[in-house]
Formats: sequence, C-alpha cells, structure tokens
Amino acid sequence: MIYLNLLIVILIIVAIHEYGHYLAARLFGATVTDFSIGFGKPIYQYTDKNNTKWKISPIPLGGYVKIKGLDTVFQKNINIEEGSFQSLKLHQKIVILLAGSLFNIISAWIVIFLFLFLSGIPNFTAKISEVLEDTPAYNSGLQPNDIIISINNKKINFFNDIIEIVQINKKIEINFLRGNNLLTTNLETIFNKELNRNTIGIRVSTDNVQFIKYDFYHSLKKSILDISNFYYLNLSHLKKSYNENNLSNDLAGPIGIVKNARNFNLDTFQGSINIFIAFSLIISLFNLFPIPLLDGGHILYFTISRIFSNSLPEFVTRIYLAIGITIISFIFIFVTFNDIFYK
Repeated sequence: MIYLNLLIVILIIVAIHEYGHYLAARLFGATVTDFSIGFGKPIYQYTDKNNTKWKISPIPLGGYVKIKGLDTVFQKNINIEEGSFQSLKLHQKIVILLAGSLFNIISAWIVIFLFLFLSGIPNFTAKISEVLEDTPAYNSGLQPNDIIISINNKKINFFNDIIEIVQINKKIEINFLRGNNLLTTNLETIFNKELNRNTIGIRVSTDNVQFIKYDFYHSLKKSILDISNFYYLNLSHLKKSYNENNLSNDLAGPIGIVKNARNFNLDTFQGSINIFIAFSLIISLFNLFPIPLLDGGHILYFTISRIFSNSLPEFVTRIYLAIGITIISFIFIFVTFNDIFYK
C-alpha cells in the first residue's frame, strides 16, 4: 500500500505539471497533439475534439505534453506552421515552459491553504517527553518534562519551531523551563542520517498535540510563508551539506525514494499529503534550473536565441544539447549510485 500510494502521488504531481504546460499552450493557440502520463505504448488513450491524444502509458517515470513543432524546435530552416511552437512569441514560449512548475507550486499552496483553513494542522508542544542517550540534548543536561521556551532568542511555540531552527544552526542556545525555574544550555546539533536532517536528540509525546486552525487571511499568509520557508530551509541545508561534504546524504533519486518510502508515513493520509506538497515544490524548482533540456534550460536557450534574432549557429545548438544530455546523465548516474550504495 505504501508503494502504491507513492506511485499515485508521483503520477498526480506529473499530471498537474504537464496539465500546466497543456493549458498554457492551448491559451496561446498552440496545437497539442499528445498528453501522456507515463511512457511507452499506451494502455489507454482517447482523442478529444481538439485532436489531442490523451494517453496512460505503462512506464510511470514521468509524462509529457507534445506540442506541434516542438520536436523540431532545434532544427534550422524549417517551415513555421500555424499553431506550432515555433510560431509563438518569446514571452508565450516562456509562459508555457513556466506553467508546469507554476501549477505544481499552486497545487501545493492550495493543499496547504485548505488544511490551514478547513481542518487546521497538528502541532506538538515543545514539552520534552524523551531525551536520547549520547546526544547533544542528553549531554547538555536536558531532561524529560523540560519545556523549551526559546532557541537563539527566537520564541518557541511548537516542536516544529525547534526543527526549523535546528536545521539552519550548528550552535544553539536553549532557554527552557524546569518546573518554575528558567534555565539555559548551549549545544551543537548533529546530522541524523536516518531522519536526513539535523537533530539534538529529543522527542515529544503524541499526546501533547494541538490542532491550530487559521482564519482566511492567516491561512493565506501562512500558506505562502510555508512555501517560502520550505525553499529557504532546504536550500540552506543543501548549501550546508555541500560545505561539509555531506551532500550524498541529502540527494536521492527514484531508487532512494522507493528505499525510504516507509519513512514517509505513506500509509496515512497526512503522510501522503506531506509528500505531495514536498515533491511538488522540489520538482517545480528543479525543472526551473537553467540546465539544458529542463524547462529552465529551454527558457535560457530561447531567450539567448531571440537576442541573436533566432539565428544562433548550428554548432551552438549542438553544444547546448550535448551539455544537457551530459548533465542530466551525470545527475542520474550520481543519484542512482548514491541510492544503491549509500541510502
């Protein structure tokens, strides 16, 4: 069930991404010939009134939207037909390429907003229920039933506040209540390979949980802030991992995701939603990197090509494609090797 849920979540994210490309292309009058979820010979397909073939294919490694003329976009001296990708203006091409990632971000934002506004989100209090032995928290003197008040002079309301601060700080100062006494301790965070994040070695009880429900305005505000914080914390953590030569612990490909699926709580609705949000935001950002063959790389290429009046030398295009294939292949090989031997 866990792996089925993971597959469903990934396919939904892919479908949303490709539907963004599809809608933007249709908006500008481009002809979309194929919309496929998965690769390979279709196991189901139908053709709509716009002659778009909607397909479900057996290899669930992604999907694609095929726009008329897109497969010959890098060729020279071709006839530009009406409704083709080549016939579009630069800003229209950019919007189409951005639309996939934008739809992923919007879908994640909608889910976060609805949870905040309709049901609220569970937040664990900052009361410690367990201190693990031989951890920074244990060695610094923290004990069960201590209540953390602030870290590095930032007020702590819930356990998630602790996690966020611990992710971006190596050294922290904790102010906590023990009975009626306000105490202070200093410690250094450590990286936990199993959790794939920095920790200090404390746990909280699931009994100490509060559901926080927000009104419309605060749901809107917090959902936007949560997305920006997600990107900030993850990029900061990746930068830190790179500086500490620990990047292999934070990168995973398809094999690594499957191997760690049991840690995602995908057997629960909340776990599946959390993975949907996280994967949507990660995939949207990755696709916008200016790497040849990705959406961001295409935007860069078409922009540079337009500066040169769409007359880039053929060898430049060949170099662009070669660099893209090389980078994508290297990333795939690296994460696969990392997944097999280190995850």
